[in-house]
Amino acid sequence: MARGQEHGPAQQHEDDTQAASGGPNGIGYPTYSEVSLKLLDNGYEPVPLHPGRKSPRPSGWSTAIIDEAQVRRWNAEFPSAGVGIRTGDVVGIDIDVLDPDIAHQMGQIVEANTGATLMRVGLWPKRLYLVRTDRPFAKKSIRKLEILGKGQQFVAFGIHPDARKPYYWTGETPLDVPVSDLPLVDEATCADLLNELAALLPPIGAQQRKSRTGGPSGESTGPTRNKNGLVLDGRDGWLSATAFHVVHDAIDAGQPLDAVALAGRVWLRFSGSTDLFRPKKDGTTRYSFHDALRKVRDKLSLHGVGRLPSRGAPEAIPVEVEPGLPLEEARAVLSDTIASFCAGAEAWLASDRAERAPRIGIRATVGLGKSAVSRNHLLALQARLRDAGLPHRIVVFVQSLALADEAAVGWAVQGVKVAVHRGYEAKMPGLDRPMCRDLEMVRMAVTCGLPVFQNACMRRGKGRCHNFELCVKQSNLREIETADIVLAAYDSLFTGLSINADSVALMVIDEGCWERAAKEVRIDLGEITQPDATGEPRFADQQEEERAWEELFAVRNKVARAITAGGPGPVARRHLDAIGLTPECCARAADLEVRLRVDPGLRPGLPQAARRRATDLSREANRSLRREVLFRALESLLRTVEDQDGRIQVLPPDPVTGGVTVRVTGVHQIDPSLSGLPILHLDATLRPELAETVLPVLEMTSVVATAPHMTVTAVCGSFGKATLVEDPKASFEENLRRRNRLQECVDHVRWQAARVAPGRVLVVTYKQIEAAFAGIPGVETGHFKAIAGLDVYKDVALLIVIGRPLPGNDDLGHLTSAYLGHVPTGAYHRVRRGLLMRDGSRRTIAALEHEDPRAELLRAAVCDDEVIQAIGRGRGVNRTMSDPLEVQVLADVALPVVYNRVVGWDSCVADVVQRMLLAGVAVDSPADAAVLHSGLFETVAGADHAFRRAGFNRQNPIGDTYREMAVKSARYRRGGRGHSWQRAWWIDGTCAGVRARLEAAIGPIADWIPYGD
Repeated sequence: MARGQEHGPAQQHEDDTQAASGGPNGIGYPTYSEVSLKLLDNGYEPVPLHPGRKSPRPSGWSTAIIDEAQVRRWNAEFPSAGVGIRTGDVVGIDIDVLDPDIAHQMGQIVEANTGATLMRVGLWPKRLYLVRTDRPFAKKSIRKLEILGKGQQFVAFGIHPDARKPYYWTGETPLDVPVSDLPLVDEATCADLLNELAALLPPIGAQQRKSRTGGPSGESTGPTRNKNGLVLDGRDGWLSATAFHVVHDAIDAGQPLDAVALAGRVWLRFSGSTDLFRPKKDGTTRYSFHDALRKVRDKLSLHGVGRLPSRGAPEAIPVEVEPGLPLEEARAVLSDTIASFCAGAEAWLASDRAERAPRIGIRATVGLGKSAVSRNHLLALQARLRDAGLPHRIVVFVQSLALADEAAVGWAVQGVKVAVHRGYEAKMPGLDRPMCRDLEMVRMAVTCGLPVFQNACMRRGKGRCHNFELCVKQSNLREIETADIVLAAYDSLFTGLSINADSVALMVIDEGCWERAAKEVRIDLGEITQPDATGEPRFADQQEEERAWEELFAVRNKVARAITAGGPGPVARRHLDAIGLTPECCARAADLEVRLRVDPGLRPGLPQAARRRATDLSREANRSLRREVLFRALESLLRTVEDQDGRIQVLPPDPVTGGVTVRVTGVHQIDPSLSGLPILHLDATLRPELAETVLPVLEMTSVVATAPHMTVTAVCGSFGKATLVEDPKASFEENLRRRNRLQECVDHVRWQAARVAPGRVLVVTYKQIEAAFAGIPGVETGHFKAIAGLDVYKDVALLIVIGRPLPGNDDLGHLTSAYLGHVPTGAYHRVRRGLLMRDGSRRTIAALEHEDPRAELLRAAVCDDEVIQAIGRGRGVNRTMSDPLEVQVLADVALPVVYNRVVGWDSCVADVVQRMLLAGVAVDSPADAAVLHSGLFETVAGADHAFRRAGFNRQNPIGDTYREMAVKSARYRRGGRGHSWQRAWWIDGTCAGVRARLEAAIGPIADWIPYGD
């Protein structure tokens, strides 16, 4: 038998290269009889394996006492067997990953976190590390990662069944290092390690699904492999990658950079992971050691001149978390800040108001009480202003009418009159009817850009609406006119209120209003040059009007030619310049559109007979209005130095008509009647760059409170809409996959709800799947964009966020253009982010972000901030030791909060035991389980397979808790001969009830012993 150079009987090292075409001759591998006693002496438990396979030869190996006597018996019975090592006291960290870069990164993490040095390789770049524990635990796994624990085993020496090459150790082996010298770990360390490694795994299905841009996924797919993992196509690139890592291994270890020796290692790895039976692309020659040598020399040449790329993973970018203050201290700072604003507003109102009114934006942690604190200060300010005879009315803008109604209760103190402003199309309180009874006239006025009240309700000398006296909307306007506090939805901030602005002291804007400020206008290319409707003369001087029309049409024609010169996409300034358009001529054209716009003849109470004509003219007026918007956007573009800002886009031609449409985006500004007032802006997720697009010249401040009694767990995995929400356009198989993933989430919530019962649970997710979680006992639901500001969940025990509202790449581009005047480049990609943990350390996760910094600002505002708002519903800062809040975030986001745990989804998915428990009772007999849970297991064999995959057996028994859930149990034995003792577990119910359920399924039970009896 061949022997190794340094370690006695034929142990395979990476430096020992295998016999291969054109390369140095290799050696074999040690058999069980040669090394088993040495391994036993070193504290290991050697197990004989089938030659060329991973499975043990003897039965009962997982529970057998492996001592010298047993080893000698196996030596005699299986002398030529491969060598396995049973795990338990020894722990194997198995990285079954074929991407060499990811596998290397994972290896670095294992070595850094555990101190492991023994590494075994079978099919490179897969690898296994050895550590030890003094408290054995069951196997843990997440997809391609395993922590081999009690009752498992791994191949230490033998032939890899797929590579058909010996396993090898990269340095020392178990023959050199006793178990007692292995690094010591515990179960918690291994669980955390597994989750940290899992964060580096690409999302499930990433290679199959398309990216958000419609092209191939950004995840590298690597070479093409056969079912055994051997590289079939892309072999030259694989050889290059192998050489790259071997050279870096040597550099990192400080080893001599000998090309021939390194090529031997490359050939060992390459030949063991590649199909070498087929020739190269030339059809004649085959890969050989000399190809490996050539690749190594190439890498060494690059290294010699400093051009060998680094293989280290990019450093995880730390997520900045603003230091927080204790709750009461933070509230004091918030109170002082608002008091200072009130003093400034009071002084400004008492002055000649020549200076700009004070404007302050406060980013305050959700739950800090900003609404209550500000309300107290503002009501006191209002009383002082009223006594001084100054404007004292306060207008409060909130996200929705529902929140306005909720906030009105808090403002309604003795002597203060509160009213909620409701729009014309808003529903009457408690009724499903609109406030206005003549919405046709309202919509025509809006279409034309005309004031609604004068054109649909009442105009002096031109009558009033037939419903005016009994109109609920008019009653609402009268309430508002006399109210001390007016609450309104964000939209009214831009459209204005039917209120005397001179009587208003200030505005309060609660939470971020910027998302509601986006505006969009579309106009077809033909509409730009389309002749206007004839009607009444626009000018008193007919010749002046004719000249105006001539001038306007000249600009319209130029614009139509210029904006289509570059085809679909953002309109470029250079095309406008080339055709002779100037800022002045565009501004002039916009003014002429206003002056020449047709009068649709609207008036309150317009007879039905006249409305058809008014409707047609309203459309004409709207066309002119949209041209005006286009011309003003072009003027703005021409006054900048940028070639394009993205606010004016030519859309792709309609696939049916071929028509071309121009889209103009922008941001609404505060209604002029309100824009000069003092502003207090309170927002838990305030971002100055976006707030200033709507509320310029804000003085920003931040008040952050700590939440020591809120625990946050990041659950890493795929939870996007493309993973959970079914799509009518997707295939049956794809929708089935999504349905199954959603069911996994539902099962997870059911388990968590049972765990924290009788505490309440809030689930926040996508609107399309919210109903899937309804009906789970103790669970309430909400969906993104409809949860901010709600205060009814402040006592939930557990808050679970599933997914995140991520805008598509095109939608994000539109937002970036509209708000920031920027055309983003790049696309979504995964980045390594370092989350701040409670103990001050950092944990790395993969988060989905955008490559363009300004687009990323919008993504974070739309996505991350909404998740933070959802978390805030639990009011974590207000929790105490007696009512803590637990938060689980199932999304690929890196939030600026303090985390307690980072786990992989695979460690959270309900396993076979949990699914049986959720169905009522779990049993450890596959035969009984198949009868009891036919919906989970089609056959006894299927149940047995599921049990084995989950490691559910008597070697890993369940105690009185399982996955943090208290469980009850009993031993039972069915009647008749040949039945052994089994065990049952359950969460709720009595022993008698569970026994009756079992007997109804499997027949009479002869013996029943509850646990503890």
